[in-house]
Amino acid sequence: MTLLLLVLSHIFVPLVFIFTVGFGAAASRIHWLSHLALAAVYLLLIHYAGAWAWLGGFWPWLFWVGLLLSAARFLVRRMPALPLKPVWRPLVIVSLGFNLAVLAAIAVPAWSALGAGIVREEPVVLEWPLVQGQYRVGQGGNSHVMNHHYGIDAQHHAIDVVRIGRLGLRAHRVFPQALEDYGIWNSPVTAPCSGEVTNAAVNLPDQNPPVSDRDNPAGNFVAIYCRDVTVVLAHLRNGSVSLQPGDWLEAGEMIGQVGNSGNTSEPHLHMHAVKGRVSGHDALMWEANGLPMSFGGRYLVRNDVVGH
Repeated sequence: MTLLLLVLSHIFVPLVFIFTVGFGAAASRIHWLSHLALAAVYLLLIHYAGAWAWLGGFWPWLFWVGLLLSAARFLVRRMPALPLKPVWRPLVIVSLGFNLAVLAAIAVPAWSALGAGIVREEPVVLEWPLVQGQYRVGQGGNSHVMNHHYGIDAQHHAIDVVRIGRLGLRAHRVFPQALEDYGIWNSPVTAPCSGEVTNAAVNLPDQNPPVSDRDNPAGNFVAIYCRDVTVVLAHLRNGSVSLQPGDWLEAGEMIGQVGNSGNTSEPHLHMHAVKGRVSGHDALMWEANGLPMSFGGRYLVRNDVVGH
Protein backbone atom coordinates (compact mmCIF):
# COMPACT_ATOMS: atom_id res chain seq x y z
CA MET A 1 0.00 0.00 0.00
CA THR A 2 2.83 2.42 0.84
CA LEU A 3 4.46 1.79 -2.53
CA LEU A 4 1.15 2.35 -4.31
CA LEU A 5 0.63 5.67 -2.52
CA LEU A 6 4.19 6.74 -3.35
CA VAL A 7 3.77 5.95 -7.04
CA LEU A 8 0.37 7.66 -7.19
CA SER A 9 1.44 10.86 -5.40
CA HIS A 10 5.00 11.13 -6.73
CA ILE A 11 4.69 9.81 -10.28
CA PHE A 12 1.09 9.46 -11.49
CA VAL A 13 -0.37 12.74 -10.21
CA PRO A 14 2.50 14.91 -11.54
CA LEU A 15 2.21 13.26 -14.96
CA VAL A 16 -1.55 13.92 -15.01
CA PHE A 17 -1.03 17.60 -14.16
CA ILE A 18 1.71 17.96 -16.77
CA PHE A 19 -0.43 16.27 -19.44
CA THR A 20 -3.38 18.53 -18.56
CA VAL A 21 -1.26 21.66 -19.06
CA GLY A 22 -0.27 20.65 -22.58
CA PHE A 23 -3.24 18.66 -23.80
CA GLY A 24 -6.15 19.46 -21.50
CA ALA A 25 -9.39 21.08 -22.60
CA ALA A 26 -8.93 24.65 -21.38
CA ALA A 27 -11.92 26.91 -22.04
CA SER A 28 -9.96 30.15 -21.74
CA ARG A 29 -6.56 31.56 -20.94
CA ILE A 30 -7.58 32.03 -17.29
CA HIS A 31 -8.72 28.41 -17.16
CA TRP A 32 -5.40 27.23 -18.61
CA LEU A 33 -3.44 29.37 -16.16
CA SER A 34 -5.22 27.57 -13.33
CA HIS A 35 -4.00 24.24 -14.79
CA LEU A 36 -0.47 25.63 -15.00
CA ALA A 37 -0.51 27.07 -11.46
CA LEU A 38 -1.82 23.82 -9.99
CA ALA A 39 0.84 21.75 -11.76
CA ALA A 40 3.66 24.12 -10.79
CA VAL A 41 2.72 24.34 -7.10
CA TYR A 42 2.25 20.57 -6.81
CA LEU A 43 5.63 19.95 -8.44
CA LEU A 44 7.19 22.49 -6.10
CA LEU A 45 5.70 20.72 -3.08
CA ILE A 46 6.85 17.21 -4.00
CA HIS A 47 10.23 18.49 -5.24
CA TYR A 48 11.07 19.70 -1.76
CA ALA A 49 8.97 17.38 0.44
CA GLY A 50 8.85 14.18 -1.64
CA ALA A 51 10.38 10.84 -0.63
CA TRP A 52 12.94 10.87 -3.43
CA ALA A 53 15.45 8.66 -1.64
CA TRP A 54 12.90 5.89 -2.24
CA LEU A 55 12.18 6.57 -5.91
CA GLY A 56 15.25 8.40 -7.24
CA GLY A 57 16.23 12.04 -7.08
CA PHE A 58 16.06 12.52 -10.86
CA TRP A 59 12.23 12.50 -11.04
CA PRO A 60 11.58 16.13 -9.97
CA TRP A 61 13.93 17.45 -12.65
CA LEU A 62 12.26 15.31 -15.32
CA PHE A 63 8.89 16.67 -14.23
CA TRP A 64 10.04 20.30 -14.49
CA VAL A 65 11.36 19.68 -18.00
CA GLY A 66 8.10 17.95 -18.89
CA LEU A 67 6.05 20.87 -17.57
CA LEU A 68 8.08 23.39 -19.56
CA LEU A 69 7.69 21.39 -22.77
CA SER A 70 3.99 20.83 -22.14
CA ALA A 71 3.37 24.53 -21.47
CA ALA A 72 5.40 25.54 -24.53
CA ARG A 73 3.34 23.23 -26.72
CA PHE A 74 0.10 24.76 -25.47
CA LEU A 75 1.34 28.33 -25.84
CA VAL A 76 2.34 27.76 -29.46
CA ARG A 77 -0.53 25.60 -30.66
CA ARG A 78 -3.62 26.55 -28.68
CA MET A 79 -3.16 29.72 -26.66
CA PRO A 80 -3.63 32.21 -29.56
CA ALA A 81 -7.13 30.89 -30.26
CA LEU A 82 -8.36 31.02 -26.66
CA PRO A 83 -10.45 33.86 -25.19
CA LEU A 84 -9.19 35.57 -22.06
CA LYS A 85 -12.23 34.75 -19.93
CA PRO A 86 -14.23 31.51 -19.96
CA VAL A 87 -17.86 31.04 -20.92
CA TRP A 88 -19.42 30.03 -17.63
CA ARG A 89 -20.74 26.57 -18.43
CA PRO A 90 -21.21 23.94 -15.68
CA LEU A 91 -18.19 21.81 -16.68
CA VAL A 92 -15.96 24.88 -16.89
CA ILE A 93 -17.09 26.08 -13.46
CA VAL A 94 -16.47 22.62 -11.93
CA SER A 95 -13.02 22.31 -13.54
CA LEU A 96 -11.91 25.80 -12.57
CA GLY A 97 -13.32 25.41 -9.06
CA PHE A 98 -11.51 22.09 -8.61
CA ASN A 99 -8.21 23.63 -9.70
CA LEU A 100 -8.57 26.57 -7.35
CA ALA A 101 -9.66 24.39 -4.39
CA VAL A 102 -6.73 21.99 -4.77
CA LEU A 103 -4.36 24.91 -5.35
CA ALA A 104 -5.51 26.54 -2.11
CA ALA A 105 -5.11 23.23 -0.24
CA ILE A 106 -1.51 22.61 -1.34
CA ALA A 107 -0.30 26.22 -1.33
CA VAL A 108 0.11 26.25 2.47
CA PRO A 109 2.29 23.10 2.73
CA ALA A 110 4.24 24.22 -0.34
CA TRP A 111 4.96 27.57 1.32
CA SER A 112 5.94 25.76 4.52
CA ALA A 113 8.33 23.54 2.55
CA LEU A 114 9.94 26.58 0.92
CA GLY A 115 10.52 28.18 4.32
CA ALA A 116 11.96 25.07 5.97
CA GLY A 117 15.53 26.35 5.64
CA ILE A 118 14.88 29.61 7.51
CA VAL A 119 15.93 29.67 11.18
CA ARG A 120 16.12 32.61 13.57
CA GLU A 121 18.74 31.17 15.90
CA GLU A 122 22.40 30.89 14.98
CA PRO A 123 22.99 27.21 14.09
CA VAL A 124 25.45 25.08 16.02
CA VAL A 125 28.48 24.55 13.75
CA LEU A 126 29.31 20.84 13.49
CA GLU A 127 31.37 18.54 11.32
CA TRP A 128 29.57 16.10 9.05
CA PRO A 129 29.70 12.70 10.82
CA LEU A 130 29.49 10.51 7.71
CA VAL A 131 32.66 10.80 5.67
CA GLN A 132 32.30 8.12 3.01
CA GLY A 133 29.72 8.38 0.21
CA GLN A 134 26.78 10.57 -0.72
CA TYR A 135 23.90 11.11 1.67
CA ARG A 136 20.37 12.50 1.41
CA VAL A 137 18.41 14.06 4.25
CA GLY A 138 15.19 12.10 4.70
CA GLN A 139 13.74 14.30 7.45
CA GLY A 140 14.94 17.78 8.31
CA GLY A 141 14.10 21.45 8.35
CA ASN A 142 12.19 24.06 10.32
CA SER A 143 8.79 22.91 9.05
CA HIS A 144 6.23 20.26 9.98
CA VAL A 145 5.89 19.43 6.27
CA MET A 146 9.59 18.65 5.89
CA ASN A 147 10.44 17.19 9.28
CA HIS A 148 8.33 14.78 11.32
CA HIS A 149 10.49 15.63 14.37
CA TYR A 150 9.34 19.25 14.21
CA GLY A 151 6.79 19.02 17.04
CA ILE A 152 9.21 17.52 19.58
CA ASP A 153 11.05 20.16 21.62
CA ALA A 154 14.44 18.44 21.72
CA GLN A 155 14.23 17.21 18.13
CA HIS A 156 12.74 20.31 16.53
CA HIS A 157 15.73 20.64 14.16
CA ALA A 158 16.65 16.93 14.00
CA ILE A 159 17.76 15.29 10.77
CA ASP A 160 17.46 11.71 9.54
CA VAL A 161 20.05 10.73 6.94
CA VAL A 162 20.31 7.86 4.45
CA ARG A 163 23.08 6.99 2.04
CA ILE A 164 22.22 7.10 -1.64
CA GLY A 165 23.83 5.29 -4.52
CA ARG A 166 23.01 4.77 -8.16
CA LEU A 167 20.10 6.92 -9.39
CA GLY A 168 19.87 8.51 -5.93
CA LEU A 169 18.24 5.46 -4.31
CA ARG A 170 18.85 4.57 -0.67
CA ALA A 171 18.53 0.81 -1.18
CA HIS A 172 18.60 -1.89 -3.84
CA ARG A 173 14.81 -2.27 -3.64
CA VAL A 174 11.98 -0.06 -2.41
CA PHE A 175 11.22 -2.19 0.67
CA PRO A 176 14.16 -4.51 1.33
CA GLN A 177 14.16 -6.43 4.60
CA ALA A 178 17.84 -7.39 4.63
CA LEU A 179 19.80 -4.71 6.48
CA GLU A 180 22.72 -5.14 4.10
CA ASP A 181 20.54 -3.93 1.20
CA TYR A 182 20.44 -0.39 2.62
CA GLY A 183 23.29 1.84 1.50
CA ILE A 184 23.88 3.43 4.91
CA TRP A 185 23.99 0.20 6.90
CA ASN A 186 27.32 -0.19 8.71
CA SER A 187 28.60 3.23 7.57
CA PRO A 188 31.21 4.69 9.97
CA VAL A 189 29.96 7.49 12.21
CA THR A 190 32.46 10.02 13.57
CA ALA A 191 32.17 12.65 16.28
CA PRO A 192 30.82 15.94 14.86
CA CYS A 193 32.61 17.92 17.59
CA SER A 194 35.10 17.50 20.40
CA GLY A 195 33.56 16.89 23.77
CA GLU A 196 32.49 14.66 26.64
CA VAL A 197 30.08 11.75 26.33
CA THR A 198 27.14 12.44 28.67
CA ASN A 199 25.02 9.39 27.89
CA ALA A 200 25.12 6.32 25.67
CA ALA A 201 23.21 3.13 24.90
CA VAL A 202 25.23 0.37 23.28
CA ASN A 203 23.62 -3.08 23.51
CA LEU A 204 20.22 -2.83 21.85
CA PRO A 205 19.53 -5.18 18.92
CA ASP A 206 19.16 -4.12 15.30
CA GLN A 207 15.73 -4.72 13.83
CA ASN A 208 14.90 -6.14 10.40
CA PRO A 209 12.47 -3.75 8.64
CA PRO A 210 9.62 -3.18 9.19
CA VAL A 211 10.08 -4.31 12.83
CA SER A 212 10.91 -1.51 15.29
CA ASP A 213 11.61 -1.16 19.01
CA ARG A 214 9.13 1.40 20.33
CA ASP A 215 10.26 0.91 23.92
CA ASN A 216 13.71 2.30 23.05
CA PRO A 217 13.08 5.00 20.42
CA ALA A 218 16.69 6.13 19.97
CA GLY A 219 18.13 2.62 20.01
CA ASN A 220 21.89 2.67 20.48
CA PHE A 221 22.98 6.29 20.74
CA VAL A 222 25.77 8.59 21.88
CA ALA A 223 25.30 12.07 23.39
CA ILE A 224 28.30 14.43 23.25
CA TYR A 225 28.58 17.71 25.18
CA CYS A 226 30.59 20.31 23.25
CA ARG A 227 30.59 24.12 23.23
CA ASP A 228 27.54 24.42 25.51
CA VAL A 229 25.39 22.07 23.41
CA THR A 230 24.75 18.34 23.57
CA VAL A 231 24.63 16.46 20.28
CA VAL A 232 22.78 13.15 19.93
CA LEU A 233 23.55 10.51 17.27
CA ALA A 234 21.07 7.64 17.29
CA HIS A 235 20.09 4.28 15.73
CA LEU A 236 23.66 3.00 15.83
CA ARG A 237 24.53 -0.64 15.15
CA ASN A 238 24.57 -3.06 18.04
CA GLY A 239 28.16 -3.83 19.05
CA SER A 240 29.68 -0.86 17.20
CA VAL A 241 29.77 1.55 20.16
CA SER A 242 32.07 1.06 23.15
CA LEU A 243 31.73 4.53 24.72
CA GLN A 244 30.37 5.39 28.14
CA PRO A 245 29.57 8.60 30.03
CA GLY A 246 32.70 10.54 30.91
CA ASP A 247 34.68 9.49 27.83
CA TRP A 248 36.27 12.28 25.78
CA LEU A 249 36.00 12.41 22.00
CA GLU A 250 37.88 14.50 19.47
CA ALA A 251 36.04 15.75 16.39
CA GLY A 252 36.35 13.18 13.63
CA GLU A 253 37.03 10.30 16.02
CA MET A 254 35.12 7.09 15.32
CA ILE A 255 32.12 6.52 17.61
CA GLY A 256 30.26 3.66 15.91
CA GLN A 257 28.43 2.54 12.80
CA VAL A 258 24.96 3.17 11.42
CA GLY A 259 22.51 0.46 12.40
CA ASN A 260 18.80 -0.06 12.75
CA SER A 261 18.28 -0.11 16.50
CA GLY A 262 15.34 1.57 18.19
CA ASN A 263 12.06 2.85 16.80
CA THR A 264 13.10 3.14 13.17
CA SER A 265 11.57 1.94 9.92
CA GLU A 266 14.94 1.31 8.24
CA PRO A 267 18.68 1.96 8.74
CA HIS A 268 19.52 5.64 8.97
CA LEU A 269 21.41 8.08 11.16
CA HIS A 270 19.37 10.35 13.39
CA MET A 271 21.02 13.48 14.74
CA HIS A 272 19.92 16.46 16.82
CA ALA A 273 21.40 19.04 19.18
CA VAL A 274 20.02 20.48 22.43
CA LYS A 275 21.06 23.47 24.51
CA GLY A 276 23.40 23.00 27.47
CA ARG A 277 24.95 19.97 29.09
CA VAL A 278 22.23 17.32 29.09
CA SER A 279 22.58 13.73 30.26
CA GLY A 280 19.09 12.50 31.19
CA HIS A 281 17.46 10.31 28.54
CA ASP A 282 14.05 12.01 28.50
CA ALA A 283 15.60 15.47 28.40
CA LEU A 284 17.94 14.45 25.56
CA MET A 285 15.17 12.93 23.48
CA TRP A 286 12.06 14.95 24.29
CA GLU A 287 12.25 17.83 26.76
CA ALA A 288 15.42 19.89 26.18
CA ASN A 289 15.61 22.93 23.92
CA GLY A 290 16.44 21.73 20.40
CA LEU A 291 18.88 23.85 18.38
CA PRO A 292 19.52 24.19 14.64
CA MET A 293 22.72 22.64 13.28
CA SER A 294 24.91 23.57 10.34
CA PHE A 295 27.36 21.42 8.39
CA GLY A 296 29.78 23.15 6.06
CA GLY A 297 27.72 26.32 6.45
CA ARG A 298 24.45 24.57 5.54
CA TYR A 299 21.32 24.16 7.61
CA LEU A 300 20.02 20.93 6.14
CA VAL A 301 16.43 20.24 5.12
CA ARG A 302 14.71 17.24 3.59
CA ASN A 303 16.19 16.11 0.25
CA ASP A 304 19.43 18.04 0.66
CA VAL A 305 22.40 15.98 -0.50
CA VAL A 306 25.76 15.91 1.29
CA GLY A 307 28.98 14.25 0.17
CA HIS A 308 30.44 13.17 -3.14
